[in-house]
This record gives sequence, structure tokens and C-alpha cells, in this order.
Amino acid sequence: MGLAASQARLLLLTARKSDLEYRAQQITNSEMILAMQTEEVAREYSNKLSNQTLKYINSSDSTEIEITASNLSDLSATGMKLQIYCGQDENGNPIWNDWKSDGTKTITNYTDEEGKSISVDEYKALSDEDKTKFKENFVMNGETNNYTGPEILEGINGGTMRIVTAAGEEVDAINGTGFSVAYNTADDAKADAEYRSKTAAIQIKEKRLQMDLQQVETQQKACDTEIDSVKKVMEKNIERTFKVFS
Repeated sequence: MGLAASQARLLLLTARKSDLEYRAQQITNSEMILAMQTEEVAREYSNKLSNQTLKYINSSDSTEIEITASNLSDLSATGMKLQIYCGQDENGNPIWNDWKSDGTKTITNYTDEEGKSISVDEYKALSDEDKTKFKENFVMNGETNNYTGPEILEGINGGTMRIVTAAGEEVDAINGTGFSVAYNTADDAKADAEYRSKTAAIQIKEKRLQMDLQQVETQQKACDTEIDSVKKVMEKNIERTFKVFS
């Protein structure tokens, strides 16, 4: 190989080595991004496992009932309701609006104070006086904003929601009696499945990047070997040339 050809070969190999180094840097950056994604997935998983919910303690049998915006009025004899913070008035006083369902309700039956149940048709046949002795039981249909226990707890802690009695008196649902703050386990199975799925996807990407990096490193070693070989050829050519002219 002549000196000019060796020089051209050396330039090509140097350019190739530079490309490989840039590719290795790109792979390393991608691995760092995946590492940050792994950390974010783990943090999200931890938050879902440790999230809390607000429950109401039934005074008659001490059972805990999951709170929602729609069932608050049925949980106590005095009735309760959820209010949403909507800003301040011109005097700087907070404005609270009662939560309202976007759906409709279907009455299932009626019960009196003793727990006696009657059908809707039977209720309609009662006199107005007798009707006051019964309480309607219903299910909500098509609700789109029925806040759950965890969402209500988050809203209360964040100052965007509050629970009040039917008379409008604010209820201390965090530290007061009749309520409990407990870990919400209802979404743990879903959170675990999402964590496993996301982690598996990240691991597949990491393995591909590791394989790509190994290939790049192998090519870099071959390139370095070839550069050393070309340099030795050039040194011998230069040495022979100087001997001829010496």
C-alpha cells in the first residue's frame, strides 16, 4: 500500500471511528433516558401503592364505608354534601358551590326508620303524611364527575374541596370523628400490572441498546486495530523512503 493510499485509508478509518464514538454517545444518552423512565415508573408505582382514601365510619356497626361525592348525603342522619372551591368574591371571601351530579338518579325503593322497605309503586299510593316517614333509595346513572374517596381526600388537603353538613357547617373529615383516612388498596392490582408492563417494555429497550453498544464497541476495537496497522505501514513507507534518499 502506497503512502497516499495509506493516508486516505487512515482518514476514512478516523472518520469511521468518530462516527462510532458519536453512536456510542447516543446509546449512552438513550440508556440514561431509560434509567430516568425507570425511576419515574417506580415512583408512580410507589405513589399508587401508598395513596390514601377517605372513609366514613358507620356509628351503628363501626363498618367503614368508601366515600364518594354522591353517597355523602346518605352516610349520616343529618346528611352531608361535598362542596367545590370556586374562587373568591369581591370581598375576598371563598366561594363554595355544592357538588352536583351530571347524571340522573333511578329510585329503587323506599325505607322507613325501622328499615321496612316498600316499592316505588307502593310509595306512590301513600298519603303525603305517610310519605314523609320513608326515605328514598336510589342509584346514580351516567355520572361523569362522581369524586372518589382518594380524590376527595386530595381535594380537602389541597383546599379545593370540603365536606359540610346539610346546614352548611364544615366537617373536619381529616381529624374529626366519624371518618378515617386509610390506604387505598382498590387500585393496587391495576398499579402492579401497569408497573410490570412498563418495566418489561423498558427492559426490552435496555437490552436492545446494550446489544447495539456491544456491536459499536466491537467495531471500535476493529477500527483501532486497523488504524494501528495502517500507521505501521505508513511508518515503514516513510522509513524506506528516507533510506532511499539518505
